[in-house]
Amino acid sequence: MEQTNLYSVTVPPMKKALQALSAMLDKAMAHAEVKGSEWRPGSAQMEALLHSRLIFDQFSLVKQIQVACDNAKGAVGRLAEIEIPSFEDNEQTVEELKERISKTIEFMESVQPEQIIGKEDIKVSLPYFHGKYFTGFEYVTEYLLPNFFFHITTAYSIMRQNGIELGKTDYIGGLPLKDL
Repeated sequence: MEQTNLYSVTVPPMKKALQALSAMLDKAMAHAEVKGSEWRPGSAQMEALLHSRLIFDQFSLVKQIQVACDNAKGAVGRLAEIEIPSFEDNEQTVEELKERISKTIEFMESVQPEQIIGKEDIKVSLPYFHGKYFTGFEYVTEYLLPNFFFHITTAYSIMRQNGIELGKTDYIGGLPLKDL
């Protein structure tokens, strides 16, 4: 198997996506300020946004963000083979969701690349795949990254569906473009 740097393909892109998600939540708050009192924190409109779903059997915006954060911190913990911090799923405001994202990024930044690099062959088990495991490489490429970005994309789509002015650059974030 070709050697992969699992740190570089997980932590930086997930951190960037979480930062973009936090910036999207800033845009949701800016949208609320423009819309006025009917969009204030705790209002019916803000509650509707936070609990909105694309379709009845998908998670709400709040849960999409919680799961994206759980994916990121869980991946870092599992790959580094350290304890994964536990966050209560009790966020009810945009500010609380932004704090969860911030705590997730803080945990990710506490792990050094050397703690993850070379972990392609470790056994990674998840509680909902009883008695089964992935290799570290399979976990990252077959499950983690597709699942993480599914939840980020769904959160983005829920916000767009609710009138938050977002575009592809909000999702992708800044690019490291260089002059030719």
